[in-house]
Amino acid sequence: MSAAGWYPDPSGNGGQRYFNGTQWTEYRRAPGAPPPKKSNTGKVLLFSMLGVVLFFGGCGLLLAAGTDSKNDRGSSSSAAGAPSYAPSQPEPSTPAIAAPGSAVRDGKFEFKILGVTSAKRVSDPSGNRYMTTDAQGIFVVIDLQITNIGDQPQNFFGSNQKLYDTNGRQYAVDSRADMYMNAGESIMGDINPGNSITRKLAFDVPPDARLTYLQLHDSMLSGGVKLAIPAS
Repeated sequence: MSAAGWYPDPSGNGGQRYFNGTQWTEYRRAPGAPPPKKSNTGKVLLFSMLGVVLFFGGCGLLLAAGTDSKNDRGSSSSAAGAPSYAPSQPEPSTPAIAAPGSAVRDGKFEFKILGVTSAKRVSDPSGNRYMTTDAQGIFVVIDLQITNIGDQPQNFFGSNQKLYDTNGRQYAVDSRADMYMNAGESIMGDINPGNSITRKLAFDVPPDARLTYLQLHDSMLSGGVKLAIPAS
């Protein structure tokens, strides 16, 4: 049996007739006509699809390359344009020590040292022997003036005030000595706006202590201010 194709028409008309491999079909062509070309539609469609894929693939690669290049340039530009700084050192938060005799302020209070004395034993102004106390070391007694510079009453607490020496050691007030020296008054007192009071603060310190400053507070939680101790 012959393969499918164009063959001389068995009817003898001089033309050709298409044999489909099984039987003769009704497709004929006149004598001398060229055989029809096979359809290339499938190939054209395939190549078109490949072309579209390659086109968009190429565009994607170009866009990606452009983005990377732009990012690289941006990073390089940022790195080149950013100044180089050494890590800054934090500012010291310790307040400066005010000179002796200065008036200093913390919150609603203004403080001023009026005088400094020392004694082994202190008592009330009358010298009552039942209101007398001795220091473990020596008492440094500071006469302190406190003025309310605010617009509301404020309590003063002697226990909020601290004394320091050159070694950084902190000393608290001796509450018993303060009570005796201030004529039985409390070492705390309510001060109205614009008013001032004077209090004696006694600190029990070693005899050889070299005192530097008094740290003063208008309240327990205030920042405080440092005032140098006058030379005695």
